[in-house]
Amino acid sequence: MISGNLTPVQHSSKVPAGSGRPRPWLRLPYALLLVLGLLAVGCKKDVSSIGVGLPDAQTNTGAYLIDTLTIRASTVLRDSVVTSGSDYLLVGRYSDPLLGTLTAKSFFRLGLMGAFQPDPTFVYDSLTLTLKPDTYRYGDTTKTQTLFEVHRLIDQLSDIKPLFAAPRFTPVNYDSTTLLNKGAAPVRRARPNADIIRLPLNDDFGRDLLAKAQAGQLATQDAFVAYLPGLVLTTAAADNAAIVRMSASAAGSAMILYYHDPTNPTAVLSTSFTPAARHFYQIKANRSTAGTPNLPKLSLQGISSTLTGEQTFVEGALGLQTRLEFPYLTDVQQFGQNITVTSATALTALVPPGSITPFAPLPPNLTIYFTDASNHPINIYLNSGIDATGKQVVGVPSLTGISAQTNIEQSVYSWPMAAYCQAVINRNIPNNGLLLSSVTSTLPNRVVLGGPRNTQNKLKLRLYFITAN
Repeated sequence: MISGNLTPVQHSSKVPAGSGRPRPWLRLPYALLLVLGLLAVGCKKDVSSIGVGLPDAQTNTGAYLIDTLTIRASTVLRDSVVTSGSDYLLVGRYSDPLLGTLTAKSFFRLGLMGAFQPDPTFVYDSLTLTLKPDTYRYGDTTKTQTLFEVHRLIDQLSDIKPLFAAPRFTPVNYDSTTLLNKGAAPVRRARPNADIIRLPLNDDFGRDLLAKAQAGQLATQDAFVAYLPGLVLTTAAADNAAIVRMSASAAGSAMILYYHDPTNPTAVLSTSFTPAARHFYQIKANRSTAGTPNLPKLSLQGISSTLTGEQTFVEGALGLQTRLEFPYLTDVQQFGQNITVTSATALTALVPPGSITPFAPLPPNLTIYFTDASNHPINIYLNSGIDATGKQVVGVPSLTGISAQTNIEQSVYSWPMAAYCQAVINRNIPNNGLLLSSVTSTLPNRVVLGGPRNTQNKLKLRLYFITAN
């Protein structure tokens, strides 16, 4: 039940790093390699295939290398993606060549910063929505797009229930036909260095807001929310450029009502309503434009890599994860009852170069979870790694090296598997496999991984173990 070569341990594969210097992706300490090599002297070199079985263990040696342990890979859709706990607002549209057209919109309640009952003599000036984007963009920022259309929420956002981005979308009722923008929404490029977006809002809406407040009808938060449950940010129907990220709690993010005292017209008076109180965003994908067929559509559904072009996907906002299974891992017990896994380094998870685009963020760091048979993450197997500078980071990062298969520079994920393999062989945990999830689990950062049968970007695991009778 093992594919690939099963031989005495003699060497480990080495691959040059992106800098041109040799960089091992799979490496054992030299002392251990020497010991294992000595143990393996005289060991019969056999090859096993899927479904054929394992060769007999040798009585005079106990060191083995399984060159390629059988792996099954699939893309799994998460049960839910909750974005109401995030600080972000995301708006825009981008046609990802692999995942389809992604459309993001945000919903938020506005909060009073204090008692709101202006003097009845004050005169309205203007109403402006100010947003604070950061440098995150998903898409082509050389194109122009609408930044942004503003609509009025009809239903209030729940204070108790989590608000979902995907795949169980929280239904939201809002006035999608009436724009609150003053005139047409501005159209321009979503430049990554833009640090503020100002949207003038409709004067009739602003005057009504001030009049209600002057009449004492908006003096409390509850009264204000009853009048205005919140706002919705969308992109125009024809837009296809980039998804923009903003901070709901950043200083300066607010709807600002400007007015003045007629007895002192040069003094600017204003009241701000912040969007940090309650908010969330949704991202939906139009699969009809996706370059990848058969992506999962149902919650907790898993689709084999054989049906998705011999590759799998990890993407936060859409809820895509990768599940890896090792169905014949316990078969190594046929070598003996006392098996010690000395190294199971790195599923060599290669990122197909063609899947990386300048319009998408860098491949995300991955969190590795144990899973049950129904694709639920159980708990964390690994949530830290070493980046290219040697620094420990949250999640397993992608590193760059020269692939031995393609001889070109590629991104690769690598993490230790010895603990998992040993626990499964010892029957301490069920052999349900692992789930790979983006550390940025609510953002549309995505990465593509080659499957176990991908000839150019093969997913691979090498298992070193010794037996003692």
